[in-house]
Amino acid sequence: MIRFFRNIRQSLLTENKLSKYLLYAIGEIFLVFIGIFMALQFNNWNEEKKIQKNITTTLNLLKDEINTNKKSISNVKDYHIMIRDTLRKIEMPKTEEGISKSLGFWQGMRTPRLRDAAFQTSIQAGVSKEFNPSLLNTLNNLYTYQESYNEFTSQSTQIFFNADFTDANSFGKTMAKVQMTMNDLNYYEKELTELYDYNLKKIDSIYPSKY
Repeated sequence: MIRFFRNIRQSLLTENKLSKYLLYAIGEIFLVFIGIFMALQFNNWNEEKKIQKNITTTLNLLKDEINTNKKSISNVKDYHIMIRDTLRKIEMPKTEEGISKSLGFWQGMRTPRLRDAAFQTSIQAGVSKEFNPSLLNTLNNLYTYQESYNEFTSQSTQIFFNADFTDANSFGKTMAKVQMTMNDLNYYEKELTELYDYNLKKIDSIYPSKY
């Protein structure tokens, strides 16, 4: 093909047809420009396709992570409500034997560690920059609140480290702290469940046909 165009140029120059040569040269430049433009467009199309694929994969991982965390909350929230309500009605025991009997309902804090690996990966990989800004803001709010829950549950376990379950007075104070903790946990878990649902709906509403 290159040899063909070179022959045309040489023929026009040999025949001294300057005007035709100039028109031909302009046409050749135009063809080169079109070729470059098409190559750039194709490259941009491939890049956009790659970005969209990364967004699709990342959002699917985020939805799985959110659903997993939502299930983790669902598995413990009724237990935390039961502990809270039981402690509101229970009569604090006055002996060590009474303490043992009164703890029949207690199965520990049972607080899950909520995950954020998919969200952190989306940030580190730069994929989150391609998200709809409104969705990214909503996800940031969710994971910030979730981290607050994780920190609260970690601190809450400290209640029992130095607790004395052989002394009635100490036991009463510990259970009072547990009751307040369960109140806060119930609030956290209710809010998180609503945030999970909202974020899942937000993803589906912004990317309805893809995700």
